[in-house]
Formats: sequence, structure tokens, C-alpha cells
Amino acid sequence: MAALFLAAVIGPDYGGAAEKSDDAIKIEAAEALQRIIKGVYEGDYELFTSRFSPTLKKGQDREAFLQLQKSFQKKLGKFVSMEYLGFYEQYKSTIVLFKARFTKEKDDVLIKLVLDKPGGNPTITGIWFDSPSLAQ
Repeated sequence: MAALFLAAVIGPDYGGAAEKSDDAIKIEAAEALQRIIKGVYEGDYELFTSRFSPTLKKGQDREAFLQLQKSFQKKLGKFVSMEYLGFYEQYKSTIVLFKARFTKEKDDVLIKLVLDKPGGNPTITGIWFDSPSLAQ
């Protein structure tokens, strides 16, 4: 059961992720994801959307953000940790996978972060949090 959080938007081809090292993609994606999670838990919409593509930001307005924040606090609890799992390329995007732990969720939460271009401060075009708790 997956909870779709935000839809990915296919962007232009900026070169393959294979040109970037695994460590570089891990660092870029982890920093972006930390900003998103911090934004949710601090109620900071600007921080939350700071790396979003214009299309994604337009689809995730402040009202939807507040609903997401309530859902995370109620169903997942506080963020505990995350672990980088790897990345793959699909539809000219780089999909980076993490597993995360939250205080109210007994299972790991799979996070898929979609980046439009590896390297050079990529833009986030999609993100999913896969958790049975969020699907309820």
C-alpha cells in the first residue's frame, strides 16, 4: 500500500546520473530530503518547497502542505532517521531511494525522491512516502 505524496513530472534530459558518482547523488538527495522533512516538521512551507520544480510547487500549495503536516504528525510521528538505499534512472530523471524511520510507524517508510538532473543543485520533480499508515 503506497501513499502517493506528489507526482513526478518528466523533465528534459540533462545527462545521465551515471556521470555523477553514487556519493555525489547520495549527498545531493539527502540534503534535499532533509530540507523537505525539516520543512514539514517545522511548518515551514518555503523550506519544504525550496528545491521543488515550479510545476511541483504549483501542485503543492500551502493548504495541501498543512494537511500533509497534520497527517505526518498524526500517522508517522516524529522523524527518527533515514538511510540511503541507492538510485536508478528512469524517464530522463534520477530516482533516489531512502528508507526512513518515524516514532509512530513500526515499519520502514520507503521514500522515492525524483530529481530532474543530477549535479548542479537538481530540482525535485516528485516525491513519494510509501507507508501503510499514510494509505489509511
